[in-house]
Amino acid sequence: MRKSVTLSLSALLYAALISLAQPVIAQQTSREVDAPELAGIDLRSLINIVSARTGKNFIVDPRVNATVTVIAAEPVAADKLYELFLSVLAVHGYAAVPAGAFIKIQPTAAALQSGVPVVEAPGDTGHADALVTEVIHVIHVPSRQLADALRPLLPASATLAAEVHSNAVVITDRADNIARIRAIIRQLDKPG
Repeated sequence: MRKSVTLSLSALLYAALISLAQPVIAQQTSREVDAPELAGIDLRSLINIVSARTGKNFIVDPRVNATVTVIAAEPVAADKLYELFLSVLAVHGYAAVPAGAFIKIQPTAAALQSGVPVVEAPGDTGHADALVTEVIHVIHVPSRQLADALRPLLPASATLAAEVHSNAVVITDRADNIARIRAIIRQLDKPG
């Protein structure tokens, strides 16, 4: 009986704290994020800010831990906050991977093995620092040969595979780096 009373009091206290915090959270979601708020904060605190201001839900891997500093000349608009967040994650070796109604925040190496979205069309990624997979078909050069030439240009966290039957390369990396690799492939994929 005593345990259920403790749980009930804890639940009541939690509900009271949430109801007091609601006006503050509502006020913060409508305004910009000031740069001083992002100086020397814990990454998990940044995740809370991003969640409150964007309405996105996150599942955070227990290995996610860093101190974050963002230096901005002016406040960051709420609609640009998620893009900034993805860049912060990339700098610290983490990635955001969509998982239904949630977004998993995990080390990039682990994220590469999860449900990284496959991009159907070049430039369909949304954010430069989003972790995505793209299949790039080549016409004139064997994909295996191309993969060997491209591998040194990728970070250790990226993956690259040659698919010889369809003569394509499959890359999982940050969207901006895949765009760079796609441009290199266009230069290399020439007859002769």
